[in-house]
Amino acid sequence: MRKKFAVLLLLAAVIFAAGCVAEETAEKGDTVAVYYTLSLDDGTVYESNVGKTPLSFTVGAGQMISGFDAAVEGMKVGETKKVRLSPAEAYGEITDDMLQTVPAAELAAQVGSTVSSGDVLQVTINTGSRYQRAYLKVLDADFETVTYALVGSALAGEYLTFEITLDSIA
Repeated sequence: MRKKFAVLLLLAAVIFAAGCVAEETAEKGDTVAVYYTLSLDDGTVYESNVGKTPLSFTVGAGQMISGFDAAVEGMKVGETKKVRLSPAEAYGEITDDMLQTVPAAELAAQVGSTVSSGDVLQVTINTGSRYQRAYLKVLDADFETVTYALVGSALAGEYLTFEITLDSIA
């Protein structure tokens, strides 16, 4: 009888202790290190740091795109999560007021070649007080005209899928 009681007592202690050990989760203000793979909607892997140095940042400090930041918050060390971000949660939407349509020959002369729908060209623009890097994202092109948007990231207007693994919380 004593042996059964001792086993039950030991079992209760283990269960109680396990319940008292809470896993640490990433919260705003925490410095975290993550591995991630970024894929586009067509399945193309755009970028990955898996097998390389983890990406470190402070959760909620505005260092990352908002959807990535929000996805990491609440994760536990070792947890892997897959999230699909809308353009608004990532690098921004392309709105009608951003669109410009120009003659195809004029744009080809400026960039040195003809362009096709889906092309993304890195350009430098003069803002008056400084030069700034931007991306010319071609949304529609034919022999006569090209419609494009000048955006701050080549990934603007895109839905992005991230597979994120939380490596550590500092």
